[in-house]
Amino acid sequence: MEDNNDFLLDIVYKNKTVRFKVVNPQAPLSTLMTNLRHAIGQDGKLIFDYPSIDATGAPLEYFFGKEDPEVHEIRVLRPRIGNTDQTLADYNIQNGDTVFLIPDPFPG
Repeated sequence: MEDNNDFLLDIVYKNKTVRFKVVNPQAPLSTLMTNLRHAIGQDGKLIFDYPSIDATGAPLEYFFGKEDPEVHEIRVLRPRIGNTDQTLADYNIQNGDTVFLIPDPFPG
């Protein structure tokens, strides 16, 4: 049941969209990603199946992304800039917004 004070995001990954309740919207993006990776749906299964490596065996890291309405491209929301953890507010993410999960292979 949704409460009027809930902070909800529509999260898109591999053509699947899930409405996700964010308990603490002020938490660092890295914390939110960790919580999402371990989130269990009502069916008892993980909400999203995150591969930890790509087809070439390179480790994958995941980022949130948001569509830039002017150029219609997905912009990556970096979890940290310098020594500062970033939050949803730093990227002007509002209750009810749609964000994307973007896999990013990193060199091993």
